[in-house]
Amino acid sequence: MNTLSLPLLEAPASDDTIAREVLAYVDGFDAVTNTEHALLAFKETHRASGVWCVRINALDGGHSVFHPNALRLQARAASAEGRSSFTWGRHRAPTPTDPRQLSLRVKVRHGEPVAVEMTLRLRRFDHSADESRVVTFPWPRL
Repeated sequence: MNTLSLPLLEAPASDDTIAREVLAYVDGFDAVTNTEHALLAFKETHRASGVWCVRINALDGGHSVFHPNALRLQARAASAEGRSSFTWGRHRAPTPTDPRQLSLRVKVRHGEPVAVEMTLRLRRFDHSADESRVVTFPWPRL
């Protein structure tokens, strides 16, 4: 669910070398700091080799990269431990004094990554937790 009519972030344009495909977007407003926040997920594919990764960029300039082989290994380990997901990349956990949360969670089924969940929870003016915004997109397949 977007809070704005226009996205705060856009994926870099595709070019002759790299193809880019937007996968998901979420944004929100932190009333305490009077700042907008956004996360944008997109797939980058090298046209010549077919090698690809998923990037999640944040409005503040931070980013996370999801390489298929690394996620496959982590998904196997998570499944072996009986877990159905794991966090990857940027993460901010809520605390008793600050309810903000940013998490990138990879959902796992049978040892394989199947989806990525982006969670963004910011604050209201009174410092209480605002509504969580959660967007899930399927993990790209070859």
